[in-house]
Amino acid sequence: MSTVAALWVLLRPRLVPFLLLLPFFGWAWGHWDRALQMRGAAGLLWVLAAWTLLHTGTMWLNAALDRDEGEVLMGRSVPPPAATVPAAYIALAACVPVAAMAGVGPGLAAAFCALLAVGYSHPWVAWKGRPIAGPLVNILGYGLASPFAGWSVVGVPANPRTVVAWLFFGVGVLAPYFAAQAFQREEDSSRGYRTFVVVYGPRATLGAARVAMATVLGGGVFLAAIGWIPRICLVALPLWFWIDALMRAWSSQPDGGDSSWASRFAGRVLVAAVVLIALCFGEYVRESFAKEPVAGLGTYAGHPSDRPRLPPLQLRVWELRHGSIVSESLRGE
Repeated sequence: MSTVAALWVLLRPRLVPFLLLLPFFGWAWGHWDRALQMRGAAGLLWVLAAWTLLHTGTMWLNAALDRDEGEVLMGRSVPPPAATVPAAYIALAACVPVAAMAGVGPGLAAAFCALLAVGYSHPWVAWKGRPIAGPLVNILGYGLASPFAGWSVVGVPANPRTVVAWLFFGVGVLAPYFAAQAFQREEDSSRGYRTFVVVYGPRATLGAARVAMATVLGGGVFLAAIGWIPRICLVALPLWFWIDALMRAWSSQPDGGDSSWASRFAGRVLVAAVVLIALCFGEYVRESFAKEPVAGLGTYAGHPSDRPRLPPLQLRVWELRHGSIVSESLRGE
């Protein structure tokens, strides 16, 4: 296999769309939370390009450290060529100025994630081989910094709803992280790693994934109950039990099963995410036709504190400047 072909396989292209959803989620949340007209589209494209480079460099460094011979989630194992490590550092270095084209926030987030990638997979540090450092890197990089990069393009200040939602989301990324290593105990152990699955075993690892999923569920129910996200989202609650049923069956497999279980888990989570998006979009359409406040401003307790209290005419000027798509009823006209 040629060097180029091997590098292509090692970057696991099937994972790229899932990774890019993280900054896109942050960008979409910034709009939804404030009910804004679309802004920062060009900046988002720079962020997506930067995160593609970030993913590429991360996967190449990871492949050079692991030198996989067994099953690989959404990919296949090939020997990493000599150019893998230099190419990884070039990709990681390039992601920072590309992200900075979208603004200071995305540039700093990209630099932070690039440093995490080095710490995660550099043989002198190898955080990925530690039971606590590995999950922490995933929370900080995938769960918090990646959505922040997309959100910062929108140019809105943080509010309590955003902070709380992201904390739950950050914990949620641990579910696929633990699921992805549940079947790799033997291979991780042979490399000398002390990953969570090596230290505690496949059943405990899947139990940790279930706890992460339950935390996301509890967070979603809490946010819906207090009116910070649409209560229509509670309709999707049975899907969590559908996902958890798979996790319970997976836990009974010897040695953590194989990669097919992780793929099925990812598929069910994707279905749940699509259903939630569809429910939120349906609520947006209903609010629009009913001439009610829409998106984040249409939830029971969704009015951001940074929206000023002004007379109708002055408020309209403020909304035009800030791109708000608030309905007529919210302006009191």
